[in-house]
Amino acid sequence: MRVLIVGSITRDTNIFDGIAQHTFGGTALYAARTYKQFGIDVRLVSRLAPEDREPIAAQLPGVELIAQPSDVTTTFENSYGKDDERTQRVTAVAAPVDYRAEYFEGCDWLHLGPLHPLDLKDRWLNDHRSKAAGLDLQGFARRIDGQRVIPDVDPRVVDLLPRLTWLKASRSEWHTLQTFLHIAPMERPARGSIETLVTDGAAGGVLLRDGQRDVQWSAAPPVEDCDPTGAGDVFFAAYLYHRTARRQGAGRAATEAARITSRFLLQRRAGK
Repeated sequence: MRVLIVGSITRDTNIFDGIAQHTFGGTALYAARTYKQFGIDVRLVSRLAPEDREPIAAQLPGVELIAQPSDVTTTFENSYGKDDERTQRVTAVAAPVDYRAEYFEGCDWLHLGPLHPLDLKDRWLNDHRSKAAGLDLQGFARRIDGQRVIPDVDPRVVDLLPRLTWLKASRSEWHTLQTFLHIAPMERPARGSIETLVTDGAAGGVLLRDGQRDVQWSAAPPVEDCDPTGAGDVFFAAYLYHRTARRQGAGRAATEAARITSRFLLQRRAGK
């Protein structure tokens, strides 16, 4: 099976207790690594500065990387405080990722990983070539004002939601969306088959489906005092793998994805 991932790979500076760590990141990068660990073929479409293409390709062996040229690579500075609260600055923004219908050839599902509202050309939002599509909400639940990242919902998400099969949001992103849509905590933003995964770090999360009972999952085990960057991206990719390639039920897929995410964080804490 093959997945098509679309979104920026980033240059990241992650700051903990005043200590800066420099790395490549972004939803697209973490998702691609996760899928490859499961043996899934990956086609990843992103925008990169020419000097970053080879270093990133070296971190993604076996991935079909389509690196559209950009003057700069999107660059984030993430500062973590108490309880993993994060503040962000964006010091460079790549051009929006261009859409081409041929990118979908041979792919079984689409994983949309925008990091901000202007990350992708509009056609990515309304033409999925009849493929099941999953969206990480974060790029549509914030905006960039100068270099600051501010919680805010892009209104285009209203039309996008009914076209999705899966939606992943952090607890804070989910609350931002609920406020924007003027819906009560127990209401759902889209009808039909959409599965919404609301993640809550070490506390686990909840799977929401219209007309069905909510499914809670727990982190297994919960991992604290560890850089959480990319954990949500790993979780969503692992969930989509179990739902598509393994054809597991939604509840089982969420539980398995939580286990895999905990393992990812434990390996990071151990420096592996």
